[in-house]
Amino acid sequence: MNRVLDICVSGVLLMAAIGLFALTFTDQFDVPTFGGDVGPAFAPRGFLLVWMGLAAVATFLAVRRKAGEPGEPVRFGQLFVVVLIAAGTGVAMINIGFLFAMVPGFFLFCWAFGYREVLQLAVISIVGPVAVWALFTFGFELLLPRSPWFHIL
Repeated sequence: MNRVLDICVSGVLLMAAIGLFALTFTDQFDVPTFGGDVGPAFAPRGFLLVWMGLAAVATFLAVRRKAGEPGEPVRFGQLFVVVLIAAGTGVAMINIGFLFAMVPGFFLFCWAFGYREVLQLAVISIVGPVAVWALFTFGFELLLPRSPWFHIL
């Protein structure tokens, strides 16, 4: 991609993350907790910190690249497939719960990025979502969308 375009896109993403992160410290997010140790701004701040970090790295790499040096080509087909997988996983998460949506969603996401070791993908696709679910449920005490069939999931 064009160096200037990379700088603009990653810079806008970085500024958006910083702005949204700053908004989590306003009065709208200052509400009492629901029995847990963390408030409702905890998860958005965590996600926005990751977003800021990735955008900062992308901006730094784009600025550091020399003018005229080719960047990574954009694979629009792969991008479209990943967006579809993310949207489908999000919709499924609302309807069938976090674990039942994330296991196939994570498998397809990794498959779309070229990982083809089926046994490793199966293990990672099960262990990863279960670990995230356990971290949020028992560590952060933030409930993720539950399955309509199994209330423990």
